[in-house]
Amino acid sequence: MASPLRNPISAIVWLAMAAIYLPSIPAGAMLIAPAFSASGWQLLLSDPQLPQALAATLVSALIATLGSLFIALSLVTLLWPGERWQRLSSRLPWLLAVPHVAFATSVLLTFAEGGLLYQVCTLCSPQIDRYGVGLGVTLAVKESAFVLWAIYAVLPEQRLAQQRVVLQTFGYGRLQALRWLILPAIAPALGAVTLAVLAWSLSTVDVAMVLGPGNPPTLAVLAWQWLSQGDAEQQTKGTLLCLILLLLLAALSALGYGAWSMWRRARPALSGVRRPSFTALPVRPLSALLPACGALCALVLLMLARQGDIGPVADSLSFGLLSSLIALALILLWLEWGPPRGASWVWLPLALPALPLVSGQYSLALRLGIDGQYAAVLWSHLLWVVPWMLLVLQPAWRRLDPRLALTARTLGWGRAAIFWRVKCPLLVRPGLLAFATGFSVSMAQYMPTLWLGAGRFATLTTEAVALSSGGSVPILANRALGLLLLTGAVFGIAALLSRLAGRYRQGFR
Repeated sequence: MASPLRNPISAIVWLAMAAIYLPSIPAGAMLIAPAFSASGWQLLLSDPQLPQALAATLVSALIATLGSLFIALSLVTLLWPGERWQRLSSRLPWLLAVPHVAFATSVLLTFAEGGLLYQVCTLCSPQIDRYGVGLGVTLAVKESAFVLWAIYAVLPEQRLAQQRVVLQTFGYGRLQALRWLILPAIAPALGAVTLAVLAWSLSTVDVAMVLGPGNPPTLAVLAWQWLSQGDAEQQTKGTLLCLILLLLLAALSALGYGAWSMWRRARPALSGVRRPSFTALPVRPLSALLPACGALCALVLLMLARQGDIGPVADSLSFGLLSSLIALALILLWLEWGPPRGASWVWLPLALPALPLVSGQYSLALRLGIDGQYAAVLWSHLLWVVPWMLLVLQPAWRRLDPRLALTARTLGWGRAAIFWRVKCPLLVRPGLLAFATGFSVSMAQYMPTLWLGAGRFATLTTEAVALSSGGSVPILANRALGLLLLTGAVFGIAALLSRLAGRYRQGFR
């Protein structure tokens, strides 16, 4: 039964993945063509906005990347292993459920001129943020939850915890345990996560449009503005800015890898000197820091929102649900009938700036004549929903006990029967978490919805970003609150179904 199904299913899965990742080809061609235009480079380099935009981009991206790493590693150092670490890890999905635009909107409504903070403290006045410091700090807090979640997924808990106990009995502190035990164990995964955070911080458009800086904006927003114009020279400048974003990503990644290599080659200080932990630090408030940020975000939006319509829920909900369902089915088939060792190109949307990929999607949609259609927007969301959901499901797939499949084969079951009746039921709980993650990613898509939808499909994200530049505060809070409620509801339903599934299958443990 397995052999006749294997080739057709494999072909279908490969074709579906190729259709989703196809925009990377025109994106590369679009970047290469203007790269050899001397006049285009001259126009770009003579633009007076470029130096300030470059400085704001570098400052905000470095603060976001290094700040998220600092927050995550500090919490790991203080809380792991222990009950508070487990409690924090169980609450991370709820902060991940908060969309970036909703989180940025709550920060804007709190700290901007006329916001909640300055209504309480009338003597305070917001400072002009030309370098995107506020943008970087906001992204650092938001992305630290993702970094912590990735560390939790790859941290070999039992083995390292035993070694940590040995170090503790010898009197070594938590910082020494971080350097000698935790960092070497999680280094490969931490490097990939850091690259994803850096790529997102360099290329974010929606959050940068909400929080600023405004004039000039960051490079990603500037490229977005130029690419949205009809003038060929402006579009060439926008394309070259996309290329500069890629070069910045490569340069910063090389610097980070070089720093890591130097640190790894440095001889550890095995002199026997014990450096005790900082016992005076308030561990309990620090463990509640990130969950409190999510709660404060919801509280601010609830205080400022007004009763009434929360916005275009139908389009947002349909895009999120359909893209997550399609991606979940495709990923399960990909894991079973795809390449046995995986393919590195599936992670490109996480490791590259989003703007060139969206431009590739848009150019391909124009050639096919599908721009402005519902299917085009749904297809554009899948390019980011698929890798994020695969990031959640792949570790659970690799943890499946191979002896179960071997036992099923001895009973005469084929590959398809083992997949549907053995593996899929075991992946119900991680599949629900992956579905909720994919829904959140789809809800956050701003650029693909606006460009490939040709402005015909209004979502909560597109309206929140549009209103952040000077719209009504209650309506803006309504849109951001709608984003928060929808993603929170999907995560809550997924958690409830996951608990019910665990209780129903309790006798099989």
